[in-house]
Amino acid sequence: MRRNSTQTSGLGSDILKRVRSHDGISRVELARDLGLAPSTAGIYVERLISEGFLVETESESRDAGRPPRLLRPNPDGGEFIGVDFESRNIMAVAVDFSDKPLRNAHRSIDPSDSVSLILQKLEEAIAEVLPRNPNRLLAIGVGVPGIVDASRGVAVHYKYIAQWKDVPLVAQLNARFNVPVFLENNARTMALAELWFGQGRGLSDFICLGIRSGIGAGIVLNGRLQCGSKCGAGELGRWRAFEPGAPELQEIASARAIRETLRKLAGGRKKTVLRAGPNGISFADVVVAAQQRDGLTLQTLGHAAELLGHAIGQMTLLLDPGKIILAGPLSQLGDLFLDPVRGAAAKAVSAAGIAAPEITNSTMGEFSGALGAAALALHEWKPAQPVETPPAPRRSRAKARV
Repeated sequence: MRRNSTQTSGLGSDILKRVRSHDGISRVELARDLGLAPSTAGIYVERLISEGFLVETESESRDAGRPPRLLRPNPDGGEFIGVDFESRNIMAVAVDFSDKPLRNAHRSIDPSDSVSLILQKLEEAIAEVLPRNPNRLLAIGVGVPGIVDASRGVAVHYKYIAQWKDVPLVAQLNARFNVPVFLENNARTMALAELWFGQGRGLSDFICLGIRSGIGAGIVLNGRLQCGSKCGAGELGRWRAFEPGAPELQEIASARAIRETLRKLAGGRKKTVLRAGPNGISFADVVVAAQQRDGLTLQTLGHAAELLGHAIGQMTLLLDPGKIILAGPLSQLGDLFLDPVRGAAAKAVSAAGIAAPEITNSTMGEFSGALGAAALALHEWKPAQPVETPPAPRRSRAKARV
């Protein structure tokens, strides 16, 4: 592998993406899909096989005649790391060249942590999931909370980490690990995880709501992730609660806000089964109290669900998504939280005479954003281009997805 070359093969990357999008594809199908002459496709495929990125095996088809040989990603072709964080947690995961998760790591962020200490913990989490052979690491993807400038590799601003402003994440991580680093908002990496592995797979239009310390929307339209003109699309949590001067939505309906509200109410000796410990109230405590039908907990959750459902209704009127996927701690509540969200969303769109989209919980777990960040790195990474390049493609009519 010539990974230190500054030249990269865009066509080689397109071939890898096309192979990944199929459960095995023949050379003939690959050339047809990408609009290539079979000889050109064959040259690139042979190079990718020789470099260890693709394998070619016989199909298990039982049809008469010789079964076709199919191309697939070689799991041993290298590894990618994805890291996802918000104000309290850092999650990192390593995947092989075929997207299979290999190792994961977690670090906690304390409210008093400085930006430099958070970056140190970020590097530690990545280091924990590194392959034994560092040459196997091909790229790193990072899901960052708040506003990001992916073109400059800078985390611009995040409300819930003090002094988090214009942090040059890509430059720092690139210097530390010496591989390409790709940056994206963490709600969008959650959407990528759903698009490639989860409940958004096969869908062209859906929204993933990442609800943790804040609330962000990863928006997929026509099969493509939407970032906006200034990388600010999806900042749903900053919406005011539908009237000037009202609190932001994430100050009422995020997992953090729900815990904080219940902590204050329980401390005020309201009747509840909740008891705040030295570290406050965990979301696991909230789940248990809701399952026990604690009145104060259900009332707080109901208010949050109503506002979130109304926000979903407004997004539906604007974008008409086919599905809304809720990711984060609130998914632990199941239909107990989803049902009032669905009801509020349906009410918000009823006057327009349209139906609310399907609203469901993510099933990918707490590492979904990290998996999405790893997939981002995997899809953005390009194999190095040799000095003597194969002939140019005859034509190209296919567009790769995100």
